[in-house]
Amino acid sequence: MPRRTAAPLYLLVALAGSAQGQTVSYSPFTVTTPNDSGANTLQSMLLPGGVMQPGTAYNFFRINFDWTPDLDFNARQWNAIWALTDAPAGPGATFYADPGPSTNAAITLVPQFQPGNISWVGAFNTPVPGGNDLYFNWAQFDAFTGTTWSNIELTLDARQVVTSTFSGDTSNAPTWTRFRDPREGAGDFPSLITNIRYEATPFYVDTDGIYQFRTSTNGQWNGVIAIYQDSFDPANPNANRIDLWAGTAPGTTPFGDRTIAFDLEADRQYFFLQTGRRSADAGAYTGTVAGFGGVTFAIIPSPGATGILAGLGLIAARRRR
Repeated sequence: MPRRTAAPLYLLVALAGSAQGQTVSYSPFTVTTPNDSGANTLQSMLLPGGVMQPGTAYNFFRINFDWTPDLDFNARQWNAIWALTDAPAGPGATFYADPGPSTNAAITLVPQFQPGNISWVGAFNTPVPGGNDLYFNWAQFDAFTGTTWSNIELTLDARQVVTSTFSGDTSNAPTWTRFRDPREGAGDFPSLITNIRYEATPFYVDTDGIYQFRTSTNGQWNGVIAIYQDSFDPANPNANRIDLWAGTAPGTTPFGDRTIAFDLEADRQYFFLQTGRRSADAGAYTGTVAGFGGVTFAIIPSPGATGILAGLGLIAARRRR
């Protein structure tokens, strides 16, 4: 079972100037990678000023857009990227948001999604100062040009960050046949996802909103993570999974940290899944959650159980008198 503190550890990070729940949104915009750009050409656009509030630190983001590849190329394109920075992307730029695996100095890989609507939520790598410029950066690698990112909706949230920590060890955990990430390479045969050790840790949150999970295996083994909602059944690894980052797609850093983020509901049961890529991938891991509220790593007590526990506490208190 995962190791946890007797009571979940909540570290409230108070950021100067942050207003509880304050959000700002940019008007939707569209960008296109020029058809003559060639491979590895990165585009940067300065977002309009006067949207963020000076003196406010923004800690979370929501982004949503439609992705339309050039029709001359296969719809399942690899190496599309976007990032938010404080200057045109390049040496010295601060990368505020780079969800997913990173390449080329923290520019984001969008992992081989089908065309259509794409959305992310997450915590910024470092808070975005309200008085700073903000750049939206995008590109198609491998000479995939003419890609359009349309109706881009970007919202920043200044809610203070609550950080929770947890840890575990899968060395002697049970085994399962894990889900197969559709972004895994053609050489990742189904037989390679069997006999994988896993831990599914129940948890619930106390506030609706964004929660970003990051785990580290300290470079010792290749981790795979996911979140399940309501229930977890190792015999049915695709049921109730709200999303995943297997860390197995091309371009992913082997043995690196894994990060996923979601909008979660208060007092709803979830399960954090830590497993390995291969049967040899197991061991100790540590985790951090950056979110809108606190996280309790446990099964939600039923109303009856809560009453029983309260009654037992009352009896114990009477005996101590």
